[in-house]
Amino acid sequence: MKKIIALFTALISFVACTSSNDILVEAESFSTKGGWSVDQQFTFEMGSPYLIAHGMGNAVEDATTTVSLPRTGEWHIYARTYNWTSPWAEGRGAGGFRIGVGDELLPNELGVEGNAWEWQYAGSVNIEKRGEQTLRLHDLTGFEGRCDAIFLTQDKQATPPAEMSALADFRSKHNPRKATIKEFDFVVVGGGVAGMCAAVAAARLGVKVALINDRPLWGGTNSSETRVHLGGHIEMEPYVN
Repeated sequence: MKKIIALFTALISFVACTSSNDILVEAESFSTKGGWSVDQQFTFEMGSPYLIAHGMGNAVEDATTTVSLPRTGEWHIYARTYNWTSPWAEGRGAGGFRIGVGDELLPNELGVEGNAWEWQYAGSVNIEKRGEQTLRLHDLTGFEGRCDAIFLTQDKQATPPAEMSALADFRSKHNPRKATIKEFDFVVVGGGVAGMCAAVAAARLGVKVALINDRPLWGGTNSSETRVHLGGHIEMEPYVN
């Protein structure tokens, strides 16, 4: 078991300060997730893991991290988010949240408009002293609010791109850290029951194993997330004791 290296996602993003003018923060890299959860299921569709506020109708605890702002003055904050109810209902969405910088909660509610993943303007904050500031996601509803990334800039017109390939280039440019490629003897893709059994069996034979899963919980359909548990056939052919 000790030789199993569990990789929750092949795409790992980091907080990256890229210039004196802007900062890109990947939401899944927040140091404290609070009540928010990392969701990797739609990475191929929307480009990245993101944080989701799964509170069953009760607002979840704030997610927080720190950013180092290199300049004083006015900073504009954008968030990439999605009004997830838009495919089924017009008007205001259910997953609203706001962003806080330092002790200030920005005015604009996010994730309640639009019909696609997009950059929405959270508001601006005046920074009087450069250095570390607390950045937080403040959920309002507990109904699956989603935040992919946060962009801080002193140029209000410097909105990040929306088109997927351009956005991928933008992420790469703003993230100087590269994932380290490690070598394994055996790679299992999928952390369901079959995948976990295969990984354990290989590890017990002395094989160096990587077990990759795209969900926050292990077990596939048998996990507490999906709740379609194994039933099995006991005392039936061909497994009669």
